[in-house]
Amino acid sequence: MKAVIIGGGIAGLTMALHLKRINWEVVVCEKLASIPNRGHAFLMNYEGLSVLSEFFGETKAHLMKQHVNLFSLKRPDDEEKIKIQLNDWYCLKRIDVISFLYSFFTHDVLIEGRSFSHFIYENNKAIAAVFENGEIEYGDVFIGADGSNSKVRNAIFGKTNFSLVEVNEVVGISGKRMSRKGDDVIFQKIQSQNKGLAFGYIPSSSDEVVWFLQYDVKLSPGIEENNPESLKAFCTEMMNDFPDDVKTVLEATDFTNAYIWRTRDFDLLPSFHKENVVLIGDAAHLALPFTSAGTTNAIIDAKCVSESLVEFTSFEDAFNKYYEIRSPKIESHIEQGRILKETFLNPKKYSERGFILPLVSDSTKPKSIFIDKPLKIIYYTDPICSTCWVIQPILRKLKLDYGDYLEIDYHMGGLLPSWKDYNKGIIKTPLDAAKHWEEVNESQKMFLDGDIWIEDPLYSSFPPSIAFKAAQLQDSDKAITFLRRLKELVFLEKKNITRWDIIENAALSSGLDTALLKKDFADKGPKLFEADLELAKDLKINIFPTLFFLKEGIVNHTIKGFQPYEKFEEIILSIIPDAVKKKISYSAETLFSMYNNMTEDEFSFLMDTTIAESNILLNDLYDLGKIDKYMSKHGIVWMLNLNAKI
Repeated sequence: MKAVIIGGGIAGLTMALHLKRINWEVVVCEKLASIPNRGHAFLMNYEGLSVLSEFFGETKAHLMKQHVNLFSLKRPDDEEKIKIQLNDWYCLKRIDVISFLYSFFTHDVLIEGRSFSHFIYENNKAIAAVFENGEIEYGDVFIGADGSNSKVRNAIFGKTNFSLVEVNEVVGISGKRMSRKGDDVIFQKIQSQNKGLAFGYIPSSSDEVVWFLQYDVKLSPGIEENNPESLKAFCTEMMNDFPDDVKTVLEATDFTNAYIWRTRDFDLLPSFHKENVVLIGDAAHLALPFTSAGTTNAIIDAKCVSESLVEFTSFEDAFNKYYEIRSPKIESHIEQGRILKETFLNPKKYSERGFILPLVSDSTKPKSIFIDKPLKIIYYTDPICSTCWVIQPILRKLKLDYGDYLEIDYHMGGLLPSWKDYNKGIIKTPLDAAKHWEEVNESQKMFLDGDIWIEDPLYSSFPPSIAFKAAQLQDSDKAITFLRRLKELVFLEKKNITRWDIIENAALSSGLDTALLKKDFADKGPKLFEADLELAKDLKINIFPTLFFLKEGIVNHTIKGFQPYEKFEEIILSIIPDAVKKKISYSAETLFSMYNNMTEDEFSFLMDTTIAESNILLNDLYDLGKIDKYMSKHGIVWMLNLNAKI
């Protein structure tokens, strides 16, 4: 089979690589006479980069990429509205990606200077592509990868109805060397709170940043685009009230390479193909650039088309399958782009809770449907409660085994208001707490390091408790992950979780927006925490953990302090006799994707394996680079390696 690919950009070249892999004959036709390098840099998520990484070992060319691990949205007065960790996003220079892809092709496969004109048809199917220079290329399948202004799309579907251009972007690259805090590489966006005006910049390397200036077209008359001085003056004027960092980026920019991008999209097409002609990338679909989805989508399209052609002998069936797989996600990206445009153009309408992260993210996934579960557990805990730490594996296993039946409602108990006049049993001072933790470590299989109470004693458990209540306002599941991370920090890593920098790092790693968390920590969090304390008084709670098991709002059983897993299971089955334990065999890697950090004993307990078997599984994952080791005082803590993907 022979494929004629029209368009030698990232989409077309990636498509060609995949088709060559399945032994198709391929010809790529590019309209430009040299490597297309329009566009400076872009963001790509792991899903797209992983497709390219399949070819890393097949060429001497190296693909440079800059991992971007934080997104921050600020107002021009420096008030931070969003701060969130990015685990899977990379900044790549377009010329680097194109050069990497070009390295796979010879001039007889990648033919430049061919601008598409029309198709020659026979029995309603295209048999050849004709180019404006008079050249003709025959083939079995024709793939339109010629961008948003696709002539191939127009040839098979007619004229495209684009949306109105309401937002323009000036795009440039600056020689400004960005200062860094630790390992943080930040996608920084500054957005006006009064009008549709924003400036964003992303490090593309250690000494360059790519930047964009977004503006509501109603804010400005036409600009003399081909005049670098005019473009520089326009940007300087528009950013007059923005921070000095923005002005510094602009001052270090060569405006001869800057350009204006008129942003637009079009509705999802009813199909991505007609007969034996199929579209990929921006030729097939176009979302507004707020989502940073375009390049990733093009790369994934290419792989999907290739896999569909392997699965089906009929082109019609293959291309229908491609549309079936890709169209739902594309439609959500188009919708997300339009929502982001609306929030950009009308910032006064939206509070920080109305913002959507300006990247394709979990917010594009359908929300899980809430199911009213038959058993509710009211769980009173505290971030520094040693027994609450010890029962962590039990709570995790209950979720794995009986998660369909129970819902756990987390409340904070306020174990340590302060050390002033503190008198709870044998613990009266931080030194008593240190001794107690070491004793618990000896008797249980969860590590605790009491040295925190000697080296950097916490003055109270209230700050992390309030932070947890603030986190619940954002996302209940992420709040639970956050609480677990706070416990790991204090029990294993001897970190003082009353400090905001420690709290913030835990929140970021849990997927929380720490700018919003900080606001709620000061405002709504204390009130929610106080409500928990009042309820604890009403329920006469004086031991942690305390768990109330409720069915239809009535307490059936109560557990105070430590109890083995079998006791929890016994109570669940007494309340719901027909409850069936899930019989799902989780792989070791899957378990770490669910619960990032585990000791060997915890892993063994959750996997239902022996310590010897667990040791083999853990070391195998470690040798593969899937997990890392943290050497705590009392033993190894195994941690998911979040950077192992690429």
